[in-house]
Amino acid sequence: MRLEQLTYLIAVHESKSISLAAERSHISQPALSSAISKLEDELGVVLLKRTNAGAFLTEIGEQIIVIAKEVLNKVDEIKSVAHGDSFELNGNISIAVEPSINITVMPEILTNFKQNHPKVNALLKVGESNNILRDVQSGKADFGIILKTDAFSSAKDLNYKELFSDELVIISGHNCEITSGSETMPLKKALSLPILLYNTEYITNCGVSSVLQKYGDINVSYRVDNLEMMEKILSQGKTIAFVPQFMADEYVKSSKIKKITLSDARLEVTILLIWLNRHHLSLVEKEFIKVIKSVSSKKYGENVTEE
Repeated sequence: MRLEQLTYLIAVHESKSISLAAERSHISQPALSSAISKLEDELGVVLLKRTNAGAFLTEIGEQIIVIAKEVLNKVDEIKSVAHGDSFELNGNISIAVEPSINITVMPEILTNFKQNHPKVNALLKVGESNNILRDVQSGKADFGIILKTDAFSSAKDLNYKELFSDELVIISGHNCEITSGSETMPLKKALSLPILLYNTEYITNCGVSSVLQKYGDINVSYRVDNLEMMEKILSQGKTIAFVPQFMADEYVKSSKIKKITLSDARLEVTILLIWLNRHHLSLVEKEFIKVIKSVSSKKYGENVTEE
């Protein structure tokens, strides 16, 4: 029995797919399948049920996976004790993040982490919160950083940490006709204006819309999945957007965009780090979580949620 066989078994358990597990483990599908088959032969049991819908653990496989995770955790502890601070982590981490996080927090997170762990490859994808949720649930991403949405609240089998909280504000072009002269605005008026959403679906289904729709119908005029396009459309002066305040503060550094606060409402949003319950946290990933929490606390300390 080899440690990589246990690692591959855990990868299949997390992704429910041999092909996806192989891709994320950076080996060929036949090689991964062969490694697990050899483990099954050695143990004399069937660990996986291979079906057209994916690969799933058998009853005995469910029992063995618990011990496999404990074994790999102990291996990480041994490496840490043996090498102390001189131990060089390596491996891959995939993370999907909401665009507001990508332009504000992620540069510092990735820079700090890479500086301390140069042999670790961090693979980053930017997307809307509900799409990220699906990527994490399907095993395509190890972690996600999202706005807390209704879809998250009804999801199962997820671990999460609340990083910090904030509130939605309005951004528009500096020369916007419909917000001219306004530094504050009532929520009812704002909802009646043409709204631009960062949304990666053709339907209106995102973290921001799930907050706004609690207060009435919204007038969606644009859905885009590109921040540069978002800024260009806003600068034309025909629409507004609701974004977290920390993202708005980044946008207003541009002379093209201004921020407007709501005069009669506080639309609170929570930023979450999420991962699957069944995902085994490696030593690399535990270190990555520490950096995410540290940078979030440093940048938005007054809003960081205590555990």
